[in-house]
Amino acid sequence: MKTMKMIRFSKYVIMTTILASVFGCDDAEMKSIDNGLYIQEAAPSDKFNQQMETQLIDESELTKTLTVRLVRAIEQDVTVTLDIDQQLLDDYNQKNDASYQILPEEFRSFEKKVTIAAGNVSAPVINLVIKPYTTPNGEAYAIPIRITSVEGPIEMKGNANCMLYLLTSPNKQKAVVLKLDNKTQVKFKNEIAADQWTIEYWLRVDNVSGMDMGNWVGITNKWRRQYVYADGSAPIAFNSILPRYWADGIAKIAPTLQFHMDGPGFDMDSEEFWWPDIWYHIAYTYDGEQITLYKDGTKNANKVDSRAHSFSSMTLGSITGSMQVEFAQIRLWKKCLTPTSIQDGMSRQISGDTDGLIGYWKCDEGAGKVLKDSSPNGNDITLKGTSRWSKQYNFAHPND
Repeated sequence: MKTMKMIRFSKYVIMTTILASVFGCDDAEMKSIDNGLYIQEAAPSDKFNQQMETQLIDESELTKTLTVRLVRAIEQDVTVTLDIDQQLLDDYNQKNDASYQILPEEFRSFEKKVTIAAGNVSAPVINLVIKPYTTPNGEAYAIPIRITSVEGPIEMKGNANCMLYLLTSPNKQKAVVLKLDNKTQVKFKNEIAADQWTIEYWLRVDNVSGMDMGNWVGITNKWRRQYVYADGSAPIAFNSILPRYWADGIAKIAPTLQFHMDGPGFDMDSEEFWWPDIWYHIAYTYDGEQITLYKDGTKNANKVDSRAHSFSSMTLGSITGSMQVEFAQIRLWKKCLTPTSIQDGMSRQISGDTDGLIGYWKCDEGAGKVLKDSSPNGNDITLKGTSRWSKQYNFAHPND
């Protein structure tokens, strides 16, 4: 692991806390246990079950609490030792196809030994302090903590003896802005066959019509929507794979995103109600049997398909009329990402050499026409037309 030097504080840190029971914790209620030792934060509502907690903080340090407790008091001191547990993190990575590393020690601190005094049920609260950090190479960090030893006549019950903190430093960047004159195709250096794949990116369709979109829903307002969502426009395409927009969906009341493929024809419509001036994270996955659309990390649509796929080109900006879009973090994978993997990575940058990544255009250059491919394949794109760039967004909450 590279030694990190903190050049500046990240403005925000998203932290997801997941109880280690994801690896098989006992769901028995506390009252059914005669006595035992556990971490209170790992057993919400007096049950040994999974806890997930997401927090957003600014440039200040983040403090999380850990409270070691007994089910009932005994007339003897109980001393407990906690420490970092690599195996806990390895198990999570393997289960979720993730690549988290332990956060370097200089960015974390906590009291490793506490005592539950005789006659009490809890030890003094442990403060886990997490300092802001940077991720220059797209690292993903975590803090896995486990009770490693107990001095006293008490056993640990269930698996509420460990906590896993998944940390994400949100991506902050400018985005590339594309109009009609920017349509560009890049031929890949090598054709890449893929039995499974994922295409994911952040995209925003800008309202350049100058009209108030408050009255644009419904059959009679299609003409308003067509100013923003030009029918058949495909802001991005890989070979014959075209996610394209239509001013109407099946219900003919709001825009829809349609996944289209040629030879033979294949169309899969999303739900309607894609709004302009809003960033959406869009991910399409293929597991060898069906194609699934995820909108902001949530499943939106799916359809069966079993054809062979390969990737040899990408086209950006195949749009018509006055339509204008913004892109960030375009990624092409030679594997089908799980919903958890999509959610874990959507708001942050990742490493260009992440396993299975075959194309990665961050679109964060902020100037010029070249969009660098950060994957090992190096298929950079030189845009046609006038280069345009947005303001900086924080992709933990890009619509704020």
